[in-house]
Amino acid sequence: MFAGSASKPVLEEAAKRIEKELGIRILLNLGGSGSMLSQLELGRRGDIYLPGSHDYIERAVARHVVDPASRIDFAYLVPALLVQAGNPLGIHTLADLERPDVRAAIAEPRTVCVGAYAEGVLERAGLANKLLPRLGRARSCAALANLLALGNVDAIIGWRVFAAWYPDRLQVVPLPPPLVTRVAAVPGGVTTFAAHPGAAKRVLAWLAGREGRTLWRAHGYLVTSKEALALAPEASAPR
Repeated sequence: MFAGSASKPVLEEAAKRIEKELGIRILLNLGGSGSMLSQLELGRRGDIYLPGSHDYIERAVARHVVDPASRIDFAYLVPALLVQAGNPLGIHTLADLERPDVRAAIAEPRTVCVGAYAEGVLERAGLANKLLPRLGRARSCAALANLLALGNVDAIIGWRVFAAWYPDRLQVVPLPPPLVTRVAAVPGGVTTFAAHPGAAKRVLAWLAGREGRTLWRAHGYLVTSKEALALAPEASAPR
């Protein structure tokens, strides 16, 4: 499985349970969704692609890497401004990221789903030209969340669910609804060159089934578009 690290907590736990319950061992390769897609394209090896947003699985289908009939959506992600727990620097708006005392970062927009979403948020806020040159960059969702959790930055533009990864360290500052015009679906699909397509379909079905949905929820993910749109009322979402 080549997967975006936006789903890291779920997939790491799911891999253990799936091996026990289905007898299928998952070799999990995590990173930026764009990097994972490039590895699949170049190596033509791998059974499942599970990126951090629907944007990337649509690219994979267009490039004949993923069988479109196998696509399943598991969860939904909403962009947010995140700060250290307690918000010690009083960061309440994106404009606060311009302050000289604030260190902030986003994910790399070219290869990480949430980086592209963050870039779009900044453009809609009219702050892209000011902020993008001074923001740090992370190569994956996990790396971005870790920057804030470890105190290496004071704020990030990431997925709301990052706060559930580190409930004692991260805090969500909701973005104004007009800035969040899209939410992401977390999808998965079987590659067109899968060596184990039957097992891959069983894994995807488990992740989308009752046990999988319970696991996604337990880790703070939204499992319906309705839940996501309640947090981003002016956004659109794959349904």
